[in-house]
Amino acid sequence: MVSIRQIEANRSNAKRSTGPKTAVGKTRSSRNALRHGLARSIISDPPEVENLAVAIASGLGHPITPDAAMALARSKLALLRIRSLRQAMLGALLNGPLAADLKGLQGLERYDRAALVQQKRTLRLLSFERE
Repeated sequence: MVSIRQIEANRSNAKRSTGPKTAVGKTRSSRNALRHGLARSIISDPPEVENLAVAIASGLGHPITPDAAMALARSKLALLRIRSLRQAMLGALLNGPLAADLKGLQGLERYDRAALVQQKRTLRLLSFERE
């Protein structure tokens, strides 16, 4: 159970931690997700996604919904981007390991897991559609 003292401490801390206040700080924090582009939800090359979705749909041998094919194509392309970025980061580590590079590699795991979860979820839905 939370005490009154803890609640008051949480409220006072929340008042102080409201994010950046200056224009420079706001600009810098708004660009946080643009470091590597993996956090974006939409792939920037829709024709590539559509082509892969068509190939997936035709290669499975049974009819699937266009949404399922697109979801699978997006997850596959996300995995390809992540693995390509990981390969480049590992290549940079050969020149001399930096703490930032190691931290970046560790951060890729989050995106890799998310893409794999999306892929597994879509494949599971496809197997239900087939039955």
